[in-house]
Amino acid sequence: MPAGRLRVGSDAELAGYRARSHLHDGRVVAWAGSYDVPVAVDAEVERTVPAALARRFGTDGFWERWTRAECVVKLTGRGVADIVALMADDSGSEVHVSTVRLPGGIVVSIGRLPGEGSLRGIGRSAEDCSFACNL
Repeated sequence: MPAGRLRVGSDAELAGYRARSHLHDGRVVAWAGSYDVPVAVDAEVERTVPAALARRFGTDGFWERWTRAECVVKLTGRGVADIVALMADDSGSEVHVSTVRLPGGIVVSIGRLPGEGSLRGIGRSAEDCSFACNL
């Protein structure tokens, strides 16, 4: 079972990690763990949903759904336009996704393609800004 940590830091601090997501405020969230199976990370700071997106997709759980859709797109090579379909219904995807809220309103989804192990969840660590994860 691949295990690792989510780290939150600057672009320079986390430049060496392959699975990363850039937040709108300049910080980066990165997967610091095994890459035995393909892994993708997407993160957003929870904030007001843009009006056009709120009208189309609603606001309830928006950032969770958005980050989950982004992980599927990243791992399957689908186009950004596919996010529209994925926001409406993410069933049928072979990507396994787990979503967590980190301190500071950061919503993070971690996706992996099928392989050894399974998503077991994400738990917060007491150390700096890293969070224990089991995929």
